[in-house]
Amino acid sequence: MPAAYAAARSTETAAHVVRDDEASLARRRAARAALDSALPIVPADELAMAPTSYVPALGCGGVLFGVVTVGALTIYQLATEHRSGDSVLLAVGAAAGLLSVFFILLLLPARARRQKIEAGRPAAEAIWRRGWYCYRCAIVYFQAGEQPAGIAPGQPLTPAQFKHIVWTAGRYGRST
Repeated sequence: MPAAYAAARSTETAAHVVRDDEASLARRRAARAALDSALPIVPADELAMAPTSYVPALGCGGVLFGVVTVGALTIYQLATEHRSGDSVLLAVGAAAGLLSVFFILLLLPARARRQKIEAGRPAAEAIWRRGWYCYRCAIVYFQAGEQPAGIAPGQPLTPAQFKHIVWTAGRYGRST
């Protein structure tokens, strides 16, 4: 940085600081205090009723590669004369076919996981609906008579503790 530029910049900053009156500084302090006292932000997944499911993405991947497989092999069979240079279509079709099988194999455990989540959803939802979240305090609590076993009425819970209670009721376990 050229020395003239640095000198001018520091002079400008010094002049700006001198021009700041007490009212301007008070406004800045008030703005800083408002930012510092802003409400805490809790991500939605911290209060989730159930784990998310990735089954649709896996299914779409399997279908996509299945279509590529069928298309490549059909073009290879019908539109080429099976010469050595035409084997690129055969290789693409085989690779897409393997990827399609891979996605289908991934889909089986994901489907079982989804069924487990769906089976536990009514119990988890019954607990989840009774919880009250306070945005100001970033806590969850249950009112008297609505709390699950082992939780005192009005006992403050962090979102993570609430999520653990809900997911335990749904029997989702650690693996989900």
